[in-house]
Amino acid sequence: MIWDNSNPILKTFQVHYRAGGIVFGGGPVIVPLLAAEAIPDWMTSETFFQGVGLAQSLPGPMFNFVGYLGAIHRSGGWKGAIAAELGMFGPGFILIFAVLPFWSQLRDGRFKPVLRGVNGAAIGLIGSACVMIYASSVRKGADAMVLAGAGSLVAFSSLPAPFVILVGAIFGAILKQLDLAQKAIL
Repeated sequence: MIWDNSNPILKTFQVHYRAGGIVFGGGPVIVPLLAAEAIPDWMTSETFFQGVGLAQSLPGPMFNFVGYLGAIHRSGGWKGAIAAELGMFGPGFILIFAVLPFWSQLRDGRFKPVLRGVNGAAIGLIGSACVMIYASSVRKGADAMVLAGAGSLVAFSSLPAPFVILVGAIFGAILKQLDLAQKAIL
């Protein structure tokens, strides 16, 4: 057997390498790809989306989320985190070094329509990630109210993201304390 799937570190690397090989368009694209692998075999949906929320609340790229997944997959710890990160970033590094000598020819030639198609697919995956995150996060009326309020602040003001997160947390705490909109909506 060439690939031993019983080793959790190798399995972590394999899953992230496959996701890293097809990711185009940024961090949110990996959410539906990795959710299909991680839920329910590696972790619960709640644990997965807590990691997504944590990664999005921290500065830096969303791809750091894969370190979290690797670390908690079958208690991979730091070895799992490193395997996940190497798996995710490996295909991109290989692609860069493979394409770099030919990039000027590809950029100016008949390759542009292909890049436009890949961009369209990436937008679709980002939309899928938004739907998945919404479906797993908005379960009560209060959740929907915090989402609408924070979304409005982002859309119609120039407030910095950490401030919007803080306002959303305070608004959610107030709704919880006053026991408003705490019934499940789905």
